Amino acid sequence: MIDRDVVEENNLHRQLLFTENDLEKSKAEIAKEKLKEINTSLKIESRAIHLNSKNISLLEKSDIVLDCTDNLQTRFLLNDFCKKNKIPLIYGAAIKTSGYVYLVLPEGPCLSCFLKEASLETCNTVGVLNTITTSIAEQQVTLALKVLLQKDMSSELHYTNIWNSEFKRIKINKNKNCKTCQGEYLYLTQKEETELIRFCGSGRYQVQGKIQNLDELKMRLEKAGEVLTYGETVSFKNILLFKDGRALIKAKSEEEALAIYGKWVGN
Repeated sequence: MIDRDVVEENNLHRQLLFTENDLEKSKAEIAKEKLKEINTSLKIESRAIHLNSKNISLLEKSDIVLDCTDNLQTRFLLNDFCKKNKIPLIYGAAIKTSGYVYLVLPEGPCLSCFLKEASLETCNTVGVLNTITTSIAEQQVTLALKVLLQKDMSSELHYTNIWNSEFKRIKINKNKNCKTCQGEYLYLTQKEETELIRFCGSGRYQVQGKIQNLDELKMRLEKAGEVLTYGETVSFKNILLFKDGRALIKAKSEEEALAIYGKWVGN
């Protein structure tokens, strides 16, 4: 399990592993903890990291990958990686009252065959109904079971509008101009230009920094106030720090987020 985010109050109605007691804690760490409580025999590896072209090799030994991300940059990165390494990928997306599920097979059409990077709507601007996210997740898991059991699969995009009880299956064909299907994996070599990302939950920013030693930084911050440690994360005031150099900061603007980072972590 890989998740760069922390639990926020507006997650609780649709991300059912979490409770109010988990607010501001790493989603990956908490999810692992809750799932181990359900089944102690499970072997779970969780990473509270921002998935990118430099660390995506973590998925090399996967039998199947479930894409439950919320941005197209990461989706296309997973798409390129799975196509190159011939790993089945199950795409799932939901917004407002509808969602999509699609299985990317090693030799079949991929996300780049029908998806484009531009997107005007986000959960921050239009919201998402909790029952559609649950429905899409259930469909992803069912597809995963079919793949693992080697059942016959087709290249169909499954569309659901749960509010209108509308269900469609759309046939996807390979796009002759698709770079990924031609073996050009642009997202695996693409360097991320943005060091600051505004998260879907309003008022939270991710700053990708260069924290050399999180333990040393923790000791320095303790001189200025209370510092809490949970798994691989350190929480101080309105900042959550990760070992991979990231910081999640509550702020009113990008400028304020960078100013807070500079004040407490450094430039």
